Amino acid sequence: MSYSRRKFMKLAAALSSAAVAPYAGANPLTHDDTGFRPALLPSQKESWDKLVWMAKLGPKYTGNPAHVEFVEYLAKNLESCGLDVQRDHFTLPRWEAHRCAVNVHTASGTSIELPVTSYYPYSGETPGEGVTGEVAYLGPFQSLYPDVLEHTRNAESSKPAAPPVFSQDLKGKIVFLECSVLPTNMHEWYRVRGGDPADITLPPTLQRTHLSTVGMLTDFKKAGALGVILGWTNISDENAADQYAPFSRPHQGIPAVYIGRESTAKLKQLAASGAKATLVLDASITPDSPTDTLYSLLPGVSDEIIMVQTHTDGPNALEENGGIAILSLAKYFSRIPKSERKRTLMFVLTTGHFAGPWVGSIRAFIEKHPDLIKRTVASVTIEHIGCLEWADDESMHYRPTGKNEVAWAQVTHGAVARVLQESLNDSGDLRTAILTPNSGHRWAGEGGAVDHAGVPEIGYIVIPNFLCAGPANGCIERLSADRMQAEIAMFAKVIHKYDAMSAAELGAV
Repeated sequence: MSYSRRKFMKLAAALSSAAVAPYAGANPLTHDDTGFRPALLPSQKESWDKLVWMAKLGPKYTGNPAHVEFVEYLAKNLESCGLDVQRDHFTLPRWEAHRCAVNVHTASGTSIELPVTSYYPYSGETPGEGVTGEVAYLGPFQSLYPDVLEHTRNAESSKPAAPPVFSQDLKGKIVFLECSVLPTNMHEWYRVRGGDPADITLPPTLQRTHLSTVGMLTDFKKAGALGVILGWTNISDENAADQYAPFSRPHQGIPAVYIGRESTAKLKQLAASGAKATLVLDASITPDSPTDTLYSLLPGVSDEIIMVQTHTDGPNALEENGGIAILSLAKYFSRIPKSERKRTLMFVLTTGHFAGPWVGSIRAFIEKHPDLIKRTVASVTIEHIGCLEWADDESMHYRPTGKNEVAWAQVTHGAVARVLQESLNDSGDLRTAILTPNSGHRWAGEGGAVDHAGVPEIGYIVIPNFLCAGPANGCIERLSADRMQAEIAMFAKVIHKYDAMSAAELGAV
């Protein structure tokens, strides 16, 4: 689905006009039993306007100009709250795609252009005219790497992928593989320990492109292939469009792009008759591209720290908009007298979620600042708020379901689970499941590294189909101003509750 700038602005303005401040005229001294003062929270419109501004930047892949501008915007807004912003500096060989295409040359001499739905990030580059070779169809990706399903179920598995045995010589050819969105066994990954509504459950399986895309492409490079075409088989082209997946992989050294379901079926037929293909992936690498993590402390009465963190890089208005929530929370808590803040608040906005091989995101922050982590008694990670649910229907049309997407609130400490459950009460229809990963399975998102460091943690994350999609309009029509504001208010309640508890209470399992 494409959007002109005029249509985007019209849609954003309509959504913004509906984002009315719910607490206008309230007494700023009035608070509930947690200490939450609704009147001090920045208005729904103020937060939504910031989100719309962010969405207009376009995809914020690690270190690209849009990401740099967003990080500077976050720093400026934190400073406007009276906070001193500090930075950790990193560099990476930033890869950026400019143009991609697939043209198939049939045995009869005709040329057919197949629409490309997206590219494999950090795969490789071609000359401007592309690379041409015979199409070598190798079947489903999973048939070459049967243990991909195991890695899908448990991304922390240390089991190495077995090297494939190719059925044909790939030298000078364009490899063509089918790729399906594989099911993640949710009941194997997590146990539900509460949430809102009280009877919330997880589906037995979940299918998400970024959780179950193909693995590494280096074996095809070693075999002499010129490029790789990956064909989706079980999602709509609208769902597949602009997917930045898989992300956080090292450079593969071989260009690769995705095509949709109908194009996949067509290319299978053409490949059987000896067709050739020209694959274009015009991309560039910027060595030593700079990118910064921000962190800022709002002093309280004590030096103990409550951490509020997110990452700043992402493809759309959902991932990552946790920084917008942090701006609202920083402004809110800076309006409360220091004497009423028992602990210091530390706001951490990391870079590198989409560039893991070079920049460690929250893991790098933990490694660089053990003194701060040692003082941290509790944390909340905020990723992907305001999310509506979209899905392929039975006719393979991608559309809204009319519901909020289910949020995953991951915890291992019983105390913080209870804090979250209490904070969810009367927060509206947030559809949040409080989860604990089962033994041997990982957290989703940035919160896992904090939990691994021994800090009582809530890792709040929403994972829709479009999480890693990077269209020009930033998926703004798939977000809700109402839900976003309700989530920000809920996080403020969590922090208030954290602040009222002792470190021993917070660490109770």
